[in-house]
Amino acid sequence: MEKKPIKTGILRGDGPPPGCVWNVLIFDLAFREAMSFLNEDQYQHLAMQFKELALENDPSHSCIADVRQIDDFLELRDKGWILGKINVRVYFGLEHNKKNLVVLGCIKKESEGKTPTGDRIRMSRRWRKYKSGDFTVNS
Repeated sequence: MEKKPIKTGILRGDGPPPGCVWNVLIFDLAFREAMSFLNEDQYQHLAMQFKELALENDPSHSCIADVRQIDDFLELRDKGWILGKINVRVYFGLEHNKKNLVVLGCIKKESEGKTPTGDRIRMSRRWRKYKSGDFTVNS
């Protein structure tokens, strides 16, 4: 089976010294999901948050962003300001041994409460496929 490509958004060492601690890899599906309800400025706002997360030693316990554990992956939670009334969740996994922060997907959360079950299952499946080697990293 041919491996699916995954894009590189940020490389370790990028940015002002000492540079990013983590690579940021992005599923094409995650980008398409985000752009289905965000404008370019809103997308850039979220991308900047991931640039900041890539600078942190432990993005799962961020000092600058609202990050929560969901199963064996994480979610970045954001709403307001440039996002207006949009309640966004961006899901990602951390591959500690390679220092990869892998963006799995993005949703516009419509209701209060826990992450919808279907979204959890979909992101969990993507994370499992990534970890099993179904993807190859493209720059």
